[in-house]
Amino acid sequence: MGDLRTDTAALIDDIARWRAATAPRAPSYQRLLGIVVDLLEGDSSSSATLAERFHRTWASRTFLIFYERPLLLLASLRMDALTTGTSHPLFAALAAPEPDPTNVTERSLLAALAQDSVWTSMRTRFVQTNETSRAVAWLWPAKLIGCDDGARPVTLVEIGTAAGLNLVADRLASPWTTSSGERLATVKQPNIIARQGIDLEPLDACTDEGANWLRACVWAGERDRLARLEAAIDAFRASPAKLIRGDATDAPGLLRSASAKRTGREVVLAFQTIMRDYLPAATRATYEREMRSWLAESSPGSAIWLELELDHSRSDKLVPIVAHVRSDMGVIDLVLGTTGYHPNRVDVDDAAVARLSSELAPRLS
Repeated sequence: MGDLRTDTAALIDDIARWRAATAPRAPSYQRLLGIVVDLLEGDSSSSATLAERFHRTWASRTFLIFYERPLLLLASLRMDALTTGTSHPLFAALAAPEPDPTNVTERSLLAALAQDSVWTSMRTRFVQTNETSRAVAWLWPAKLIGCDDGARPVTLVEIGTAAGLNLVADRLASPWTTSSGERLATVKQPNIIARQGIDLEPLDACTDEGANWLRACVWAGERDRLARLEAAIDAFRASPAKLIRGDATDAPGLLRSASAKRTGREVVLAFQTIMRDYLPAATRATYEREMRSWLAESSPGSAIWLELELDHSRSDKLVPIVAHVRSDMGVIDLVLGTTGYHPNRVDVDDAAVARLSSELAPRLS
């Protein structure tokens, strides 16, 4: 059991960092979290009750990155607003097609937080945006290594898969461009012989509840992201991928099994998108060590591990797309390019792309 004062100070700090990192996006969210801070820093009975409820709700949970608790609070409130409809006190701010930030007041917020369902979501759910624009992390490299038009079979594995929507992103529109404005070439009609995802808490997008939580994790008013999510849900429901419940450290064993079964020109392609921050340090170290061991054990050109992960040391806030590949020289790491948190443009590193193609594509011919 944590200390209430420490918990409250940590949440206030998380909110401050999230608001600074995301301003001026999502004005309804910015305003709502500002009011939460005002309440937590106040000395009214409402302030004390709110602080105590946050404390009790999250007492048994661990949060490893500053944006997790603010996003979980926002998604939980948005989930309630979406499912309740226009009678919800924050519907106009969180669920309307054009969010109205002025709808967020201390009174409306406290009324929304009076619902037990919000606290149940915060206690039991996880932030699972399943942003399918991040599927560029595998769709683009798959093109680079010659998996287009079914030319080379692929076993596709996503680590931290959430609802598995990125596993079917080849069935969606390809919205990405290069920094020069040209369309980014991504794989078309790949011959995927297996689609598997592993997650500690996989979400079932084939149920209304699962789909609604995915919608709730999309920020209010971001219509393009919501439209792409809806298309991804439809694509997944038409032909679901296999989702496995497991820790990230279970993934290397799954990949070793896939590599052992491969024949001929098949490539085992593993990828992850914005999941690393959610791993405890010990879990992350084990996972990354074993992933590199899996690659080192694989024959050259038969396996690739792709990451689209935040680099918190970068001042430009761009997100690297990194390919880890088994070559004759051992495991090499290539930064193929950089993109945004919700990718639409990729700044390509031509030298890294050429190296990837030279290392992997010939091996699979």
